[in-house]
Amino acid sequence: MSRILTAIFIFVSFGILEAQQASVPSQPTPIGVHPSEGPGAAFQFTKADTNLRAEADAMDAQFETRGLVLHDPGLQAFVDKVGKRVLGDRSVPEKVTYRFLVLCDPTVNAFALPNGSVYITTGLLALLECEAQLAGVLGHETAHIYERHPYLENRSIRKKTVVSEIIAAAAAFVPGGYATWLATAATANISTLLLIESIYGYSREMESQADHDGLAAMTIAGYDPHAMAVAFELLDQDRTLEYEPRPTFYHDHPNLTKRREEALAFADAHTPTSARVGLKMDYVNAVAPAIVFNINADIESRRPRTAVARATRLVDAFPGDPQYRVLLGDSYRTLGAKTTVPTPDEFTPDGENKQRKQVLKMTEEEEQKALLKTPESQATLRENQAKAEKAFLAAIERNPEYALAYRELGFLYQDESRFADAAINYRHYLQLVADTSLDRLRIGRRLAEVEKLQAAPPH
Repeated sequence: MSRILTAIFIFVSFGILEAQQASVPSQPTPIGVHPSEGPGAAFQFTKADTNLRAEADAMDAQFETRGLVLHDPGLQAFVDKVGKRVLGDRSVPEKVTYRFLVLCDPTVNAFALPNGSVYITTGLLALLECEAQLAGVLGHETAHIYERHPYLENRSIRKKTVVSEIIAAAAAFVPGGYATWLATAATANISTLLLIESIYGYSREMESQADHDGLAAMTIAGYDPHAMAVAFELLDQDRTLEYEPRPTFYHDHPNLTKRREEALAFADAHTPTSARVGLKMDYVNAVAPAIVFNINADIESRRPRTAVARATRLVDAFPGDPQYRVLLGDSYRTLGAKTTVPTPDEFTPDGENKQRKQVLKMTEEEEQKALLKTPESQATLRENQAKAEKAFLAAIERNPEYALAYRELGFLYQDESRFADAAINYRHYLQLVADTSLDRLRIGRRLAEVEKLQAAPPH
């Protein structure tokens, strides 16, 4: 699938799934539901294909070495289960070992490598809402591997004269995006073309085939294909939440509205009688580690609106968990003078140009300073700070021994020049962590700073 904000899709898991392991009890195939038989059915390996597979192995190794794969037993078990159901009893193509892995990346993305490794980013897991939607994603990526799309696209793109232009576009910096991926390619001596396939997806024909085959695979596995149509709608809504400058690409993929309509037409004709969707609460519980990672990554990569949305989801699902309350408070604090959703002005050409300049030419601090020139943004800042305080205090109410809540509350009060309150919370944090916290010296310095400011005569 395309990564240009239509989001690509992947497999998630960490175990090696051989054909026998991947098999699940056969389900009656709904009438008229069959995967297509593309060029991959008669695929013959060339030297270039063998080299590409070796590069995929090297890419896997580098993702692991760099700590970019999220290893959580519960999350892995959940995605393995869904992946196995979608794979069903299909034969495993030659030189393919299915593995499902979660990539630590806040962007909404997923991709399949020619060796059978399928990656789903924490960003995409945090966006989806139920098991059936994940099944649709895994079905789509399974199709790319089954039909040999990575190899076929690589053969095609190697012949194009625009390769240098594509590589230059891929190398463009995208906040929270592909700088690490390109560094991975350089370290492992991986062809940049493999990265391009992973980031951007494939031709329109291949993507359409993967859409159809993914819907067929999830339907045969007993899932409701209507869920994939909902996933396309979620992607369409999410793409407007944050401004992300992105490199252009010549692929002309079907837009999300068209893909949703085609998925609905398929689902209306082929949904099994007792189709599985899965409870939203069960899904959030299973992927919570990915959502937690993603909130922190969103905060670090200047995606505060996304952080607020994801943290709100966790708090709504688990209101008694102080960790999620603190994450919500951190998200609101980072949001600063920005609104939780884009304003109408941000969708105008002038608004998009302004956002582009803010992201590419300003630091986060400079962007906030520029926003605060208007009374409206000043009011928004006060509102977000109040919401952050409420979240931190709620975490303390639920667990008075939860040290991080006091530290983050101290940060907030220091931002607001409430130095006495900041000092109280810093002291409480240091008392709770004693000598066990790695940041106790840093917080000690902050405490000394606010105590000095507290004692200073007013100007």
